[in-house]
Formats: sequence, C-alpha cells, structure tokens
Amino acid sequence: MTDRITLAARSNALWCDVVARSHGIATTTDADVWTASTRTPPYYPDAVTLSPTVGEYDVLARVDDSEGCSVKDSWARLDLSLEDFARIVVGEWVWLDPSTTVRRTGGATWRRVTTPAGMAAWAKAWASDPEAEAVLRATLLDEPGVHFLAARPADDPDGPVVAGAVVHVTGEVAGIGNVFTRRGDEDAVWAAAAAAAREVAGGLPLVGWEAGASLDAAVATGCERLGPLSVWLK
Repeated sequence: MTDRITLAARSNALWCDVVARSHGIATTTDADVWTASTRTPPYYPDAVTLSPTVGEYDVLARVDDSEGCSVKDSWARLDLSLEDFARIVVGEWVWLDPSTTVRRTGGATWRRVTTPAGMAAWAKAWASDPEAEAVLRATLLDEPGVHFLAARPADDPDGPVVAGAVVHVTGEVAGIGNVFTRRGDEDAVWAAAAAAAREVAGGLPLVGWEAGASLDAAVATGCERLGPLSVWLK
C-alpha cells in the first residue's frame, strides 16, 4: 500500500503545486515534502509530505509556520500539536483501478470545461462563498494534464452546472478531486464523476483523498481505501 500512497500523495502535491503557482507562489518539491514559499490559497496546504519517514521539524523548517500554516500529513504519522497545530481533517487516500467496473446513472451530461466562461460557471457551482470562487482560476485550463469536468442536466445541456470534478493526469496515475454536487446525491455523482474522469485519464488508475460522506461515496463507487491522512492547521 505504501507505494500506492506515495503515488497518491505525489499526485495530490502536484495538484497543489499547479494551484499555488497559478497564484504566483513559488514552490519546492523533493523526495520528502512539497512546500510553498508563502501562504497558499484557501483549502490548500502549505506542505504535503511525500515520505512516511519525514519528521515534524523537517517539514516545519521549510515553511512559514506562523498562524494560518497548514500541513497535509500524507501518512497521518506526524504530531504537530506541540507546535500549536490542530488536526482539522482526517481522511483516507483512495484508489480506483482501471479494471473496476463503474456504473454511471443517468440524469446529467458530463463535459470538459474549455472556456473562461465555463470555468466561471464551474467555480460558482463548486464554491461555498465568493472568496472560494477565486481559488481555482481559468488559467488552470492551460495547464498540461488538468481537466475540469462539469455536469449539466441531460435535458438542458446549456443549463446550470449541477456537479463537477477535477482530473489531473500526472504520469502513472490521474488525480481526481473537488468532486461536488448541488443536488445532494453524492454516491451517484461520485460514480458519474469517476466514469467521466476515465474518459480523460487514458486508462490510468484514479487516485485522490476523501473524508466523511465523500469517502463513503468513493468506496461505494469501487475505490479501494489505501490508508489515512491528516490535515493540520495552526
């Protein structure tokens, strides 16, 4: 499982890297950790561990560890509580093998987002508040391997975005994340998002992380649980 977690963690770090750079933030990646030079946008960490053996102070020495710092602990092995961090999220890495059957139900048409206007509609549907709408920018559409997927009602293909996801093809795997729905049907939407993601993933395994009901939906779709991760916030 460790090898798969390493692939999933690195895929997630590469996605964080793309988002951070779209905001003009310098980043660094080595065998142990991905880090951002300054505070990242909301919902994104300042560091992602890439090795199960990296230590707490090795990570913190590479970032601005003042108030607001966040660390994604990919193996849930760090203890940052002594440095006034709180564990705010506990999730699990998931893996969807290309051989696993995924059953997509009807009700929505999934398509790639290809224009700034389409990206604005996607971000508005995904975001929980106006500040969040500015996190994922239209410039991400030009990044290699990045695919935004939007679902609209099957009987109204030009209607509002009702669900969506992001796929980031990163070599051996394709990361799937930011799966959302405006209708509350998480199991059906996760399965539909996974099926749509496969159309752009080129036969690669899909990897990501989820928590709570989203994790349940991913497992119901056919994802394998790889192991825990934690997100720490100061």
